[in-house]
Amino acid sequence: MNTPALAPEMRMLITHECVRLQHLYCQYADRGDVNGFTGLFCRDGSVAVPEHAAFVGEAAIGAAMQQLIETGVTNKHISTNNLIEPLSAAHAQGSCYLIVYASAAPADERGMRPLEHASTVGHYDDEFVLTDTGWKFKSRQLTRTFRRTDAIAPTASDIKVET
Repeated sequence: MNTPALAPEMRMLITHECVRLQHLYCQYADRGDVNGFTGLFCRDGSVAVPEHAAFVGEAAIGAAMQQLIETGVTNKHISTNNLIEPLSAAHAQGSCYLIVYASAAPADERGMRPLEHASTVGHYDDEFVLTDTGWKFKSRQLTRTFRRTDAIAPTASDIKVET
């Protein structure tokens, strides 16, 4: 692909903003912030997981997130090995590794749950676009490398979204 050269400062800015989106995705998902989560995507953005067709658009992404929250499962996403490749001043692609810990156990009096093995290990492949309101996910696709067979976390197939 023949892309126009970007100044090093612009490449660093784009990289920073896109890694920030990857980290905010984990924060908002774990904290049950549906509005924050859906705000990470452009209007026609999508998120795809192996068990389900992609959730496309704000309404579908928000509904899927809300249903996951309502299961009562507590998740902690860990994102690492973040790599971003700016393709132009308004388009980038990237990836990052993902580890998810999930628990359906009730919290004790201190708000803690028993530590269990990770329920998912994999990676995300991302496409980013610059919008009028800043950098957003155009698409995010999860590939699972490992998944506990007894995982208590709901899968995307548990989610029913009206289209």
